[in-house]
Amino acid sequence: AWDTSSYCQRWQLYLSLAPLRGFSGHNADLLNMFRGSQYLVWYFRALGARIGKRVCLYPNGADPMMTEPELVTIQDGACIDEAALIAHLNTQGVFTLNRLHVGEQCVMRTFSRLQQSAVMEPRSVLGEHTLILPADRVQEGEWRQGWPAGRGYVIATPLRKGDLPALLTTSKEEAITSKA
Repeated sequence: AWDTSSYCQRWQLYLSLAPLRGFSGHNADLLNMFRGSQYLVWYFRALGARIGKRVCLYPNGADPMMTEPELVTIQDGACIDEAALIAHLNTQGVFTLNRLHVGEQCVMRTFSRLQQSAVMEPRSVLGEHTLILPADRVQEGEWRQGWPAGRGYVIATPLRKGDLPALLTTSKEEAITSKA
């Protein structure tokens, strides 16, 4: 609420300053020149995001990039492609904000979406066109796919450091038996 938090005022200031990123009158965004680079990581850190080392952000762009960077944590070695990190939810006029967490060496592929309060544990992967619902947790090493992604439905077994995924299996049980 406007009277209990400064968030709304800071958001309005951000929206007022965002057009300054445009150039040449072509509705182009200066951030697109820095896709996938350390400069983009520094930009989002300056806006309050907690971002680890060796993180690749938006190498193919995104629309929107990060809507609430101060609520996002991205750990070392993660890669966020043309994906959405959305820390807000507006349900029947009730607007809520919550944190997002992307673990170490996680990958969000093109058009995947992580919604408020969701957590990606280390080395998990969201395939193309995947939706993780609010407060959902992607377990360590899981590969999820679907809109929305099914709970417990994985494409590969949980990985340990150094393991290669058993691709194209439909459940943990099949992946485990295929490893044996």
